[in-house]
Amino acid sequence: MEELRSTDALDQEIRSDARKRAEKILAKADESAKALLDGVQERVSEAEKTARQASQARCELFKRNNEASIPLEHQRTQVSYIHNAIIEALNVYLEKLSEKERLLIIKTQLERALPFLAQKEVNAYVIGFDLTQAKKMLSGVLKTQLVSCKKGSENLIADEAVSGIKLREGVVLNTSDKSISCRLTLDEKIKEILDEKTDELALALFGGRLPA
Repeated sequence: MEELRSTDALDQEIRSDARKRAEKILAKADESAKALLDGVQERVSEAEKTARQASQARCELFKRNNEASIPLEHQRTQVSYIHNAIIEALNVYLEKLSEKERLLIIKTQLERALPFLAQKEVNAYVIGFDLTQAKKMLSGVLKTQLVSCKKGSENLIADEAVSGIKLREGVVLNTSDKSISCRLTLDEKIKEILDEKTDELALALFGGRLPA
């Protein structure tokens, strides 16, 4: 009988010890689960925060790019508008000039080109101008250097055409030995004006104040 009570006591002790261990294990499990859940929530919050920051950064970048592109596009439009206005004004100016006055523009170019022709014999091709008037001008400058003067096709000067300019007039000079070719055109003069005088022309055209 005594042995039976001893066995029961031992069994209860073992059960009690096992229960305490199980409670500790469960407690640790609860702590681990809570820590895991807290960690998950923390990671979710961190991911959400990172996503918001990335989204905000993209929005700010888009805004900056958009704000930067608006002034640039405005500037391009303004430059295009001013350029077109200058071209139109030059068209009006050239059309008001007589053919003799436009030939004087070519004559000025020819006089500057004389040193490069080096006293060689020259064949001339006249584009746009009256052949008789052009030959008279060329003979006055080139004298005996001019050996022929013929009508030429506009294709001879098409590759140097200034976009928007309506008149295509000029003279192409080729030396007889084919060592030198010289093109004297209204387009070349327009290019020179645009390179050197665009700002002055724009200010004059818009009354000293460029369009905003």
